[in-house]
Amino acid sequence: MLLPMSYVFGYLNPGSILLKPRAGNPQKPKSEGTVRMLVDDDRHAIINAQGYPHKGLDHSVKNLEKFSQTPHGNAKTLLNFSGITDTYTEDAVLDACKEIIMHTLPYVDLGFEENRTSPNTDFNRVLQSPDFTKKMIDLMNAHAPGKLKASKIAPYSQLPPTDAERKERLESIRVFYENGGDAVVIGNTRPVDTKTLAKNFSRPVAGESGRPLFPYMLRMVEDVHRAFPDLTIIACGGIWDGEDAWKAYEKGATLIQLYTALTFEGFGIVKQIHDTIKKKLGKETLQGYVDKRNRLQIS
Repeated sequence: MLLPMSYVFGYLNPGSILLKPRAGNPQKPKSEGTVRMLVDDDRHAIINAQGYPHKGLDHSVKNLEKFSQTPHGNAKTLLNFSGITDTYTEDAVLDACKEIIMHTLPYVDLGFEENRTSPNTDFNRVLQSPDFTKKMIDLMNAHAPGKLKASKIAPYSQLPPTDAERKERLESIRVFYENGGDAVVIGNTRPVDTKTLAKNFSRPVAGESGRPLFPYMLRMVEDVHRAFPDLTIIACGGIWDGEDAWKAYEKGATLIQLYTALTFEGFGIVKQIHDTIKKKLGKETLQGYVDKRNRLQIS
């Protein structure tokens, strides 16, 4: 997918890259009816409890190397990685992240996006603390100097958010930002109860992405931009058309990411978003709009 998408998007976000091959959460859809993913056509949503299935770092490096040696479009690479392994300790996660960064660094021209947000991997909850955030950004600073450093942040779980949840999110973002982080990605998966979705879902909690996520993402973009007006915010979650994208920019986004909308609507949505944003801007550039918005926010 890297090659064709490099002609469509401004940057690519491959991942999440893991150190070792991982099967993910178990499923037996044919023999037992257990599943780890559902598509909700009515709500335009995907409910995902895959648990990071991945072929491992060596497989990813081979693909990245092949892509780098093949003629392709101008899109840059923002590599998404997770340090999750079968050894559930902070040191094991940090060691895995270090290996991933060191081996993929020659093929990453934009930066790295660390990901601890999957709601269907239990140990991630342990890692979503300000203390571990500090360890993560220190590692990224040490091993990816000169590259953009981004952190994926889970969106709010309810609206309006509780004061505790809002403070927890903003504190981790503050630690990441004040210690050298360049951007946050907000936030393409919200935990949902699967009991009402399927009788034999592989886990009681899964991550929902797609259109229902949009108001949760939008509220968090607004809160983060208000707290950190200079921080680059990448809005990701429920953006379905140009009007959605424009609302994200109005609330404080600098860039946007898409995935679920592409699976439902196809790649024509990219042109639709482009044309809508261009019409909204008139003679102004998007960067000019973002800069002016940020100056007004700071003043």
